[in-house]
Amino acid sequence: MSLHSPDGFHCERAFQLMNWRRFAEAIEETEKWIREDPENADAYGMLAQIHMKAGSYDHALHWAAEALRCDPENALGWFVRAVSLYSQGNEALFLEAAAEGQRIDPLESYYPFLKFNIYHKKGNFQAAREEMDLALRLAPDRSLFLAADSYLRANSHDFEGSLSSERMALFYDPEDDQTFLYLAWAAERRGDYAKEIEFMKNAVRIDPTDEQIRREYLNSLQKKYWFYRVLLLPLLMKKRLRNWQFFFVWIVLWVVFRPLVLVFLLLYVLAYWLSKLLVRVQVFGWRSLFRKI
Repeated sequence: MSLHSPDGFHCERAFQLMNWRRFAEAIEETEKWIREDPENADAYGMLAQIHMKAGSYDHALHWAAEALRCDPENALGWFVRAVSLYSQGNEALFLEAAAEGQRIDPLESYYPFLKFNIYHKKGNFQAAREEMDLALRLAPDRSLFLAADSYLRANSHDFEGSLSSERMALFYDPEDDQTFLYLAWAAERRGDYAKEIEFMKNAVRIDPTDEQIRREYLNSLQKKYWFYRVLLLPLLMKKRLRNWQFFFVWIVLWVVFRPLVLVFLLLYVLAYWLSKLLVRVQVFGWRSLFRKI
């Protein structure tokens, strides 16, 4: 749809308002558009996209269905449907919608990125690699995908490749909270806690309202304290060993040095809660100790 068409003004204004996170105004603008052209699939698709960006996934799915009723081949309708189903954790329906969306718009890079996330979380790194490679072929300069690639490489013990992807992601000067979140996860996997804190700080600066980012930022701040970092050294070793190697080492230590292992676990628990307490005081003040945050 051309922005120079009779509908162009409504589309452009609604899109701008949505990007400014002025969702109520964006919805109002799109509803005007629908009243003027009630069978326009793009208008319903835009309304669905606004609700999706606002996190109202049930409403997004409803209006995406209206877009597809008007035009079963509407690319935006399928895109919103797929992303909303993914966000709701409905994997089976997401994969169906993504397959249809990719048939209609094979150049949309976000579909393989979301599939990458699914396979990555399951530990299926080979399938995740294939989807990430496709996403990067379609959008080789997108910082979010490069950051996610850095995370995948870190999880695959390719630390040099992870750093290379990190540098490329930062080269494009990202201003996206999710990009910095993936970069922070990658840094944490490599054991680079200073970078993890730096990237988390950028993520929370860009979107201070995101609950997941705020929670992970506070967790990352615990690693500022040397006594906690020292007790994380076994986890750093785990990142550089295969799972079976790590568990074998722990079994040997448990059999040979059981009292020391118990002391270590006790110290770890104490260091964890002490660092958590110090971060809470640092961020919220000492009065926060006596009230719920």
